Amino acid sequence: MNTKLIRSARAGFTLLEMMVVILIIGILSAVLVKNIPEMIDSAQMTASEQNMSKIYESMIMYQQEHQGSWPRDDGQRFFLRLWKDRYMDHTEKNAKVFFSPRLPYGDLLEEGENVLDHLDDWDSIGPGTTSYAGFSTQGDRQARRVLMKSPGTTAIVSDPFIIHRKALVYLTADGATHRLLLAEYADEEGLDFDTLIQDDIYVGPGCEIEILTTVSND
Repeated sequence: MNTKLIRSARAGFTLLEMMVVILIIGILSAVLVKNIPEMIDSAQMTASEQNMSKIYESMIMYQQEHQGSWPRDDGQRFFLRLWKDRYMDHTEKNAKVFFSPRLPYGDLLEEGENVLDHLDDWDSIGPGTTSYAGFSTQGDRQARRVLMKSPGTTAIVSDPFIIHRKALVYLTADGATHRLLLAEYADEEGLDFDTLIQDDIYVGPGCEIEILTTVSND
């Protein structure tokens, strides 16, 4: 066979391979770009679950020194009691557990404010002090009794609203973290997902998701 024809065939085959590789890379890139928001969201929810687990670890320490009782405070003070009473060392690393990666403390502090000073100001704790909502009795005397009797179905820490794209993370009194996925919730309750996702779902009294009525960002 002519040497020039062999070289030409090899060159053509190499070009074909390059085209196939470029096509595959293009397809993979398109899939990856499409899934990046969901991947970021999932990673942030995992980090938020880790934050809540660390809060629970300190809560167990608190209970061990208070005959198994929970903090008597409501809302954000419920879990910030752990910070105030130093069940956590006052370091920036520990301060971060009170803030969701989706809503970091840098977005909630005033200009020039230090996160440690921010959490130390007990009298100024109010809506938006941290990224999370904490257990609140809402004036119901039976709420704490329910907290003791049904820890697995009582939320004590949660995102204050649908902070992630289509989900919300919360912690129950048994120490388990949960992801409330709106698509699954809508399917279970027979609701229209598109309508549900457009609504502003905030935790606390009146929340349409019953388990999230026991927490407040106040």
